[in-house]
Amino acid sequence: MNLERLFRPKSIAVYGGKWSDYVVQQCRKLGFSGEIWHVNPTRENCINSTDNLPGVPDSVFLGINRDLTIKEFRLLKEKGIGGAVIFASGFNEEKDGEAFALKLDHAAGDIPYIGPNCYGFANFFDRVAMWPDQVTGKSLERGVAFISQSGTISITVMGQRRSLPLGYVITVGNQQRLAAEDLIQYCAEDDRVSAIGLYLEGILDVQKFIDSVDHARSLGKPIALIKVGRSIQSQSIALTHTGALTGSDEIHDAFFERIGVARCETLSSLVETLKIFHCFGPLPSNKILILGASGGDMSMVSDIAKGFELDFTAIPEDKLDALKATVGNRVKLSNPLDFQTATWFENTKLQEMFDVLLKCGYAVTALMLDPQDETEADTESFDNVIEVLLKVAQKTTAKVSLLSSLPESLTKSTRERCLSSGVVPLQGLLESIEALCHAAKISKVWSEWSPPQIVPSNNESIDVKTLNEFEAKNLLKKHQINIPESKLVSADEVLEAAEAIGFPVVLKAVVPEILHKSDMSGVILNLKNVSELKDALSKMSGLSDTFLVEEMITECVAEFILGMTDDKQFGLSLTLGAGGIFTELLKDSVVLMMPLSKKHVKESISKLRANKLLKGWRGQPEGDSEELVETVMSFEKFIKSNIENLTGCEINPLIVRPSGKGVVVADALIMMKEK
Repeated sequence: MNLERLFRPKSIAVYGGKWSDYVVQQCRKLGFSGEIWHVNPTRENCINSTDNLPGVPDSVFLGINRDLTIKEFRLLKEKGIGGAVIFASGFNEEKDGEAFALKLDHAAGDIPYIGPNCYGFANFFDRVAMWPDQVTGKSLERGVAFISQSGTISITVMGQRRSLPLGYVITVGNQQRLAAEDLIQYCAEDDRVSAIGLYLEGILDVQKFIDSVDHARSLGKPIALIKVGRSIQSQSIALTHTGALTGSDEIHDAFFERIGVARCETLSSLVETLKIFHCFGPLPSNKILILGASGGDMSMVSDIAKGFELDFTAIPEDKLDALKATVGNRVKLSNPLDFQTATWFENTKLQEMFDVLLKCGYAVTALMLDPQDETEADTESFDNVIEVLLKVAQKTTAKVSLLSSLPESLTKSTRERCLSSGVVPLQGLLESIEALCHAAKISKVWSEWSPPQIVPSNNESIDVKTLNEFEAKNLLKKHQINIPESKLVSADEVLEAAEAIGFPVVLKAVVPEILHKSDMSGVILNLKNVSELKDALSKMSGLSDTFLVEEMITECVAEFILGMTDDKQFGLSLTLGAGGIFTELLKDSVVLMMPLSKKHVKESISKLRANKLLKGWRGQPEGDSEELVETVMSFEKFIKSNIENLTGCEINPLIVRPSGKGVVVADALIMMKEK
């Protein structure tokens, strides 16, 4: 679909009254050089009908009600317009709007349009604003594209005082014809676009979104977004622990991380991330150096950065002597670096210090400084330090930042001086640290590109059979997943089975309807002899006529949960986390999107708090991490092999024993389609 005429028009037509007046005004304000035709049959100074247009407009703004929108679009299609903005509401977002949405699509034919119920777009590259409100921004030759499902958020981003250069601001409304994924592809193909920002409430087509992100990646265009709507996922297996662990928000997090899209928490962090992308693209690593003339500032950096995946590697030893020569012996050469004030008024020393530090190989070297407003204070010394930094930065290929702890500390003139020197001005310590962390993750994903496979969901209404634990475990065993030695027997056969297996044993009542046997006293562990076994059997009297006798798994280092999550939008994925009786209490889990790799699984395990147990917590033995990885990989194969019939699966607990002793399924729940 060709979107050039829609977004880069040579002529435009504007339909409507007061709201549409803004479109004309903002186009003229930006300096749009093409034809502007305002259509309004009730005004003397406007064209009174589509039939009387003096030419065929490339792009049309329809700021009229839904009935007139459909009528006029049909006429404009016949004329051969390039595209349209549909401002009117009352389509799919309303109860009676579905019929109108169908009529709109029919009227439009194959003409591209954004909306309905959208604010339009501003193109600062080509000085056109199909936008029924104030537009703040200026013409530029290179900048960020911002695509949003909210007009108000778009206005906020346009009005930011953070010097993010915006080339496109595009709202999508209902995404009836053009969705965010279409616009990602369009913007990525524009050589003037440096990076892409998104504000989304949802993704319409997950696979198309992946393909668009991949296309942007291939063109070197990084993406950052805010995805709102942190809601609880509707699960097909509401009674499993996995269902309680994994909501749609966790799946979105895993999805965006897998495809290398930076998910930001706030508009502030989104803007700062996009500034880094605009200036540098994805950072080559997470090795960061931050320096300043204040111990207090550097302490704040250390505290805030603690929760982020940034590497404050020490300054290289081969640079220490040269650095000491500039800052003196009293300065402790660490990272973050408090260089104190000995060199503050000595330009030569400052220049030498910056020169040494910019040769240390960090992904970004950031000077933290909060100059006061020049209208209220004398900022000469601050300005001087900044000028020295910019002067040195222009002579190197190193990536440099000027970072302020308070957003308002960097004035517009300071920010623009930085940008013109190739230095990124970062505002606000927390959002800047978050932005650096986001920017550092993308390169790795790009270099190891492995997009998720969307395995279709099985959660339609179907008849489901729950396998008993013996059946479930033996099905897993067929896929190289270790289970305890066990026997399924009647009450009369329990003692014989236990003696054959050897004490200690576990006794379990086998009732498929009881999903969590421990809650119903249906499982008793570590039975060491016949007497204890008889007593346990007596306590379970009435629960079941069938029992599972198993070897008791000892030397447990950690218990995990490994389950399948079935999401209507993202299909099947895996959940791995801390297991046992504390699963829902700790909520320590990660989502694994298929296909998996051993490296991906290892990295995911390392993010869990429970990983500390595997490393040997407080003198305890290390867990068999390698076998845990192998088990997760085997679990994926099991799911794929049974994809047509499997509706739910959970292993909990999955017992990890000391290194070299393996991983064993202690309990399993599997649900299959009734045949």
